[in-house]
Amino acid sequence: MTGSEPPKILVVDDDELALVVMRKLLEAENCAADVSSSPQDALTKLPGTRYDAILCDMWMGEMNGKEFYQQLKKDFPDYLRRIIFVTGDLASESTWEFIDERHLPYILKPFSRPELRRRLQEVIGDRLAVAAPQTAAAPPWDGVERRQSRRFTVRGKVRVRRKKWAVGQPDVFAVSNACREGLFFVASREYRVGTEVWVAFPFTGRDDDIEQEGFVVRVELLTEGRWGVAIAMGEAAETARLKFECSQEDARRRNILVRTADQSPKPGSASEADGSGTTPAEEEARRLGEELEQLKATHDRVIDQRDSMAEQEAALRSQLAELSTAKSAMTEVVDALKTQMEDAQKKMAEGEEYRFQATHDSLTGVANRAAIMDALKRELLRAQREGTAVGVLLADLDHFKNVNDVYGHLAGDAVLREVAQRINAAVRTYDAVGRYGGEEFLVVLSGVEDEPVRHAERIRALVSAEPVVTAEGSIPVTLSLGAAISSDDLIEPEAILRAADAALYRAKRAGRNRVVAASAPAGAEDPPA
Repeated sequence: MTGSEPPKILVVDDDELALVVMRKLLEAENCAADVSSSPQDALTKLPGTRYDAILCDMWMGEMNGKEFYQQLKKDFPDYLRRIIFVTGDLASESTWEFIDERHLPYILKPFSRPELRRRLQEVIGDRLAVAAPQTAAAPPWDGVERRQSRRFTVRGKVRVRRKKWAVGQPDVFAVSNACREGLFFVASREYRVGTEVWVAFPFTGRDDDIEQEGFVVRVELLTEGRWGVAIAMGEAAETARLKFECSQEDARRRNILVRTADQSPKPGSASEADGSGTTPAEEEARRLGEELEQLKATHDRVIDQRDSMAEQEAALRSQLAELSTAKSAMTEVVDALKTQMEDAQKKMAEGEEYRFQATHDSLTGVANRAAIMDALKRELLRAQREGTAVGVLLADLDHFKNVNDVYGHLAGDAVLREVAQRINAAVRTYDAVGRYGGEEFLVVLSGVEDEPVRHAERIRALVSAEPVVTAEGSIPVTLSLGAAISSDDLIEPEAILRAADAALYRAKRAGRNRVVAASAPAGAEDPPA
């Protein structure tokens, strides 16, 4: 782009009227305006066109100014120092925090041409001054015109309102002195040097009163509660603002050297060059400008780091939310698994109960006939494999019918339960005890090495050692047992049971309460000791 070409400005606003007004103001400053009614449309123009500045409204429907700035930061970082925000929202703390933290230039609605020009100069620099059309020099203001103007304006009023943080209604004061570059009035409240204001002068109270930019250049305490205030206007306001930014001494003196109606520039002041090409004020301004740029760069890095940390925090929060959701889902799964496990355990317990009921006698708690027969078959098969012997004891309660007849069936049931427990206590842990039928019990002795008579005697002695105590009284009990051991001739369950049953029959005929082995000849049974 050559120096003769006008600066190209991109305007982004979803308000068509605002676009028209901004275009006319930019064209009045000899700038080429390109308007976009949506941020998305503006983003599509940036790759193909080079713009000197971007004017963007802060609040738009599809994408607000903050989001547009973040998109520029991501895709077009060169424009971060060329964007000027336009806003009419004075009450939003988040908006001003966003603008102030990044030191972004902004224009308040309703905007004016002088303010627009000043903001463009901050971004574009001297190119705006070169591009601006040349205007004829203002004719000198002689003393007659000054006196005539003074007589006219002294009787006028001025309305003053602050640009930033305005509270309450604008101030209206009577003008004491005025000229083209400024005015002087007496205020009933204090103003501060360096305050940027809007000035309507002369103020008639009508809606068509024209406002222009003003800058407070001097404040004097006249009497208690009365201050004399000098305000520079128009181009003089811009000059005063630049001097105020460059000179800390002016801020301390509460006075800026500008041309007002009662004070003209004095020749030979410190602002004139000392022959070295630059003045001390210019050197100070240059140094402060460099320091300001360094501070801005540092501030930008801090803001970038903060934004990065905010993005990381948002990502962590998102991950935390996902983990929380996953945890909730896992909790539901675990709860479902626990419920299934509890159901399975309940069914397993019910199955165990069913199996127990299917394999055990409901009265005595020992194995029922089917279960004890299965145990006998398994032991006989294992004995064949391992070459060992299996002992079989068939026991019968003596005179059990008399117990039922004398004491009743409930007492008989109690006797059967107690006898079953005593038999269980007398055998080894790996032996099997079952109710064979009625008052008969079958005992399977695993891996016996001698005659099973010794085991049978221990059972008989333990059962008959004490009477069984019932609700109907103490009932003495005795036990007759027939013992058999497996051999080559007695390898089948039926055969060994027949042998044990025959031995039991002989024990009962011999007088009961004794043990008879199947191998003993008839009449050889010994009475119990």
